[in-house]
Amino acid sequence: MFIEEVLRKTAEVLNLPKREVKEKMSKRIIRVLKYKETVYVVLRQKVRDLEEGTSIILGKRSVKVVRGYPPIKRVLLIRKAVPRHFVDYVVVEEKMNGYNVRVIDLEGQIIALTRGGYICPYTTSRITRIYEQELKNLFAQLGEEYMVNGEVVGVENPYTRYRYPEAPRFDFFVFEIRRTLDNTPMPVQRRREAVLNNNLRSVRQLAIVRKDGVDRIIDIISELDHEGREGVVLKDPYYRVDSLKYTTGSANISDLSEGMRFFFDEGRTYLFSRILREAFRVYELGDEEVPERIGHAIFRSMQESIRTLDQGGIIADRFQLVVSNEDELYEIISFFEEIKAPIVSYRVKERTPEGLIVEFLKEKETDHQVRKILETGISPVD
Repeated sequence: MFIEEVLRKTAEVLNLPKREVKEKMSKRIIRVLKYKETVYVVLRQKVRDLEEGTSIILGKRSVKVVRGYPPIKRVLLIRKAVPRHFVDYVVVEEKMNGYNVRVIDLEGQIIALTRGGYICPYTTSRITRIYEQELKNLFAQLGEEYMVNGEVVGVENPYTRYRYPEAPRFDFFVFEIRRTLDNTPMPVQRRREAVLNNNLRSVRQLAIVRKDGVDRIIDIISELDHEGREGVVLKDPYYRVDSLKYTTGSANISDLSEGMRFFFDEGRTYLFSRILREAFRVYELGDEEVPERIGHAIFRSMQESIRTLDQGGIIADRFQLVVSNEDELYEIISFFEEIKAPIVSYRVKERTPEGLIVEFLKEKETDHQVRKILETGISPVD
């Protein structure tokens, strides 16, 4: 598809002059990408009323706008926030530790988009292999104007890896169904029925309580914390008010530990937000062990990374994917290059009936910075 046609169609969708769209493209606020034979446009910032992460997909027969997933506000003081925010009832659903994916039906083809709006070839392939017919049945009932929002969890993915007993490798758990064009969510009970009736997996519904039933919500969070799980999303049954999220103390500490392995890449953003969550959690609910646990999580991970380099190793994000064949592998590598996710190396570990098991090492800035410090003894930050 010629760039002029892409420019014209994008300008029409955004209701902006072509010159303004072209300027935003030059600044990479708007990116033009390609998945197989499909050209699509990603908004890397909010443009007019369209959220960051919105994709404009230029199909063969139509242009499909897939709205970005709206941010969910985080609760710090649960006893204060819940009664003030909700109308009457609160649906408590589990918040799973993975990455947010929007699945759509594009002219009969299942497509999976990341939160950033990119069509991920790996996620698309794995979800299609597992749930293609179930998703097609669901879209046949609902219509192509809907998208299925869910969390991909497990250890076989390039983004967020956490091993769940019910999904140790790779799986997809639906938490919402929305209209692609205006982001209108389907009521909770109707969505759950549609998902389960089509043999898809849903995030766990843990309770429905009145908004003054905060103690029950706190008990649920405590149980999840004890199990080392991430937290909850609190929803109005009919989305009359925005949803809220709350993470457990164990998840916050685990995030700190994982993020500080790559402290020059993710350390700064990981530190403040998670310490803030823990400060208010302890203030409201109490937990005398938190200061010591935070200290261990931060410094142990940093020390391990420094020691790894000092002993001749490398600091890189290591992950494993299962791909169908070599063509799919090269497609995934090309995708990483396109989104500027530098891969240090990859190797095929094993060929199985399921496909190729491939190990990747993704480059991290922490590796470069720590090497310089070990060589010069001088800090790159004040």
